[in-house]
Amino acid sequence: MENKKKKFTYRDILFRKRRVAAATLIVVFGAGIILTQTGRTEIPVHDGDVLVDSLSVAEEQDVNLTSEGSFEERRAALELSRNKLIAKLDDTISKSSSREEQSNAAKEKERIMDAMETELAIESLIETKNLPDSFVLITETSVNVTVDKQELDTNTVAKICDIVMRETGRSADKIIIQSMY
Repeated sequence: MENKKKKFTYRDILFRKRRVAAATLIVVFGAGIILTQTGRTEIPVHDGDVLVDSLSVAEEQDVNLTSEGSFEERRAALELSRNKLIAKLDDTISKSSSREEQSNAAKEKERIMDAMETELAIESLIETKNLPDSFVLITETSVNVTVDKQELDTNTVAKICDIVMRETGRSADKIIIQSMY
């Protein structure tokens, strides 16, 4: 038997390098496809918190507060924007499958309703004290009272501040009393 030794040729090296290169390319492309598939994110599962864009709500309220017109027009515009928000919360309460999301929407709705009732109560109390007509807006951080009087004297401001502090439980530094003019 003859021991046949395979003869070394450059052609074998060339073909072997091509096979290694082709295998490397397949591995790189395969890894890229796997990474892009695992990197894709579907819509995340909702954690149950009601997401309310408080900045846009505040912007709507600021527009209503600073818009031209009578207090009745401002109240109507504010009530309309809040009613839209309450309708969205009601929709969330009725259509959500998550108890936590329903609970959060109900709490937010209750907070808005309480603020609306408190605003009306403050405006009524200011009116019964024979103070000038007012427009009250309660936010999470402050209470804004706009008064229909050219110049506010300290006695009027003190009476209004006292009413707001009693009804809301907030300190005087969280209450803003301003003239409409």
